Amino acid sequence: MLNYLSLSRHNIGNYVIIGLTLIPLLFWYPHANVSGVNNIFLATGQVLGLMGSVLFSLNFMLSARLRFLEKYFGGLNRIYIIHHIIGAIALIFLLYHPVMISLFYLPLSVVAAAKILFAGPSNVPVFLGLTALAVLIIALVLTFFIKLPYQIWKLSHKFLGLSLFLASLHIYLIPSTVSVSLPLRIYILGISVVGIAAYLYRSIFDKLLIRKYKYKVEAVNKLGNDVTEAVMSPLEKPMNYLPGQFIFINFESLGITRETHPFSLTSSPDTPQLSLGIKSSGDYTETIKLLKKDAVAEIEGPFGYFTFYRYGTNRQIWIAGGIGVTPFISMARSLAMPNPYRIDMYYVVSTADEAVYQKELEKIAAQISGFKLFPHFSKTMGRFNTESLAKSSPDFVGADIFLCGPPPMMKSLKDQLKKVKVKGYRIHSEEFSID
Repeated sequence: MLNYLSLSRHNIGNYVIIGLTLIPLLFWYPHANVSGVNNIFLATGQVLGLMGSVLFSLNFMLSARLRFLEKYFGGLNRIYIIHHIIGAIALIFLLYHPVMISLFYLPLSVVAAAKILFAGPSNVPVFLGLTALAVLIIALVLTFFIKLPYQIWKLSHKFLGLSLFLASLHIYLIPSTVSVSLPLRIYILGISVVGIAAYLYRSIFDKLLIRKYKYKVEAVNKLGNDVTEAVMSPLEKPMNYLPGQFIFINFESLGITRETHPFSLTSSPDTPQLSLGIKSSGDYTETIKLLKKDAVAEIEGPFGYFTFYRYGTNRQIWIAGGIGVTPFISMARSLAMPNPYRIDMYYVVSTADEAVYQKELEKIAAQISGFKLFPHFSKTMGRFNTESLAKSSPDFVGADIFLCGPPPMMKSLKDQLKKVKVKGYRIHSEEFSID
């Protein structure tokens, strides 16, 4: 029951977004004219514009890393997933908004329809809307389809705020239902102001408004061939966190760009030091090998709901794939006697030499009753699946199951778990793909 209530609470954010997107239609409908095919084009264009602008504004809130929102969505990783989905829907709505309006004018004349799609500066309200849409499209193309240096990418991302500002001016100036209905005008512009405020908070005034923690690198340890462990001590007040959570961090170290990336903590909250296990798997993480002792780290966080403390069932299964083991290391290190949990942990890697935390986990298993470790080497034991799980944990269907690993592995396991009747609210995962 506790897990079901937790699941319901974590879906509140989704329902709120749907509700906020539909509310403007209540104000719009009394002024709508849907008689005849031509007016339906206009009505459709207006509805798409209203809903698209609301979703576009709300998306700035979702991307602002507001920690209080996590409990309503089930963690920042899920907020980002919803952020991407809503962004795509908003873009589609906003693209079709002027197209539908132009179809309304088409029976009058081709020129009138074209002026909606290709308005010049003389038609200020429409020109602002088209410019906002063009800026949005360019920013999204640069974000998703062109590999840019981090600083240039970060600068291009700021243009999304310009798009929102121009769109807000378009809404304010355009003669439409928004200008006729005062409640609708207040609502749409209010949502736009919230979006602009979220943008300013995250992208412009972040250095002033967002708390960052300063740590110093105390040790850099090589774990296996491609995993680097960074151990850090606080330079000021330490950050409080729960085992399994993650942070955003950038290092001030020669050879490492000042990019901010998310990484799961491997340390226990019981110690003042923080530690990370970072695998070389991309351009940025490859440079972590250059990290030096005494380098300063700037940290924002903690984030995430992926921790065994948040769920009511004592029977738990932990499944780690590769470097997805890191949040489980933090959780395992935080276990203490007497241990109220019965935990079976599966450490899934291709070969034994990739299991860089195996020896430590074996020591923890020897010291903590109720914690069992099951290493799984795919090259010799085959792909890990629910049959592998059933051999050592036959009661797994009624347990809380935590997954963290490569996205294809997690998707496959989720599908398999649902097929054997594991309830969706018992499956917990961390979806971040770390470069």
